[in-house]
Amino acid sequence: MKENRINAMIAIATVVAAVIMLAALSFAIGKWSLGGKHTELIIQFPNASGVNANSEIKYAGAPVGRVKEVRLIPREKETVDPLTKQYNCVEVVAEIDPQLQVGEDVKATIKQDGLGIAAKYILLTPGPDRDSKVLADGAVLQGEPAFELTDLMQPAGEALSQAKALLSNLSPIMDRLDGLSQTLQTNLPPLMTHADKLMKDGDGVVANFNTPEGRERLQNIMASLTVATENLKVVSSNAKALTATLAAKPWRVFWGGGTVSAPPEGDVLKSDKVIRLKPDVEVSGSKPPADPTPSVENKKSP
Repeated sequence: MKENRINAMIAIATVVAAVIMLAALSFAIGKWSLGGKHTELIIQFPNASGVNANSEIKYAGAPVGRVKEVRLIPREKETVDPLTKQYNCVEVVAEIDPQLQVGEDVKATIKQDGLGIAAKYILLTPGPDRDSKVLADGAVLQGEPAFELTDLMQPAGEALSQAKALLSNLSPIMDRLDGLSQTLQTNLPPLMTHADKLMKDGDGVVANFNTPEGRERLQNIMASLTVATENLKVVSSNAKALTATLAAKPWRVFWGGGTVSAPPEGDVLKSDKVIRLKPDVEVSGSKPPADPTPSVENKKSP
């Protein structure tokens, strides 16, 4: 009998200790204060994966409260997230310290410390305006969803697909470049040999003209070319005058008359431009007969 009473007392003490420990644990985790008040903020998200009731709320990195509940938004009351252009499907009811003054320019973001199984929480980041209006109890905020690795993997997969397609398109070009490289390897050595020979020949020519005799010979050649060029200018001017005369009136070769005067040789040699011919000038007083064919008299019959 006495033994049963002792076992009952031990069981009751164990239950009481468990209740006390549970209450202490709940107070430590949930930051519950018996009879205390909280400020509620309603944060709307297109996707709040990983956030549950009792998830932690941090303000600038410091714990300030817990998530009270996560609930769906009725379809007819869904709003559009201006950042992602997606509809807000869920809203998170956050309970925070009533002594905390949160400005209306605050940003609410779902965060996770590290990777893997670390719990997600909602981070409230204060805005830059110190004079912004303080949010009232029950205010509604637009939240920013958490960054997922899958959001990065999908664009990376698309980029890899595009890179693979680009490599496929570049394959024919690489084949052509390979063929061009082989052609250059085959044809370039003879070309370089000819170029080297040409350079050596050019060096020999320069060396020949670099001597006193070579320079004198080069000066004589240039002088001869100058004389030939000046004679050609004079001959061309005279030929031009003769051609103009014959083109205007060919019969002047036989009957005389005005001709086109050729410019003086001095003017031709000094000029570096085209010399215009002078107009016709009568060099002889004779004129061609009106009818160069001799006339025949008509004899009357007796």
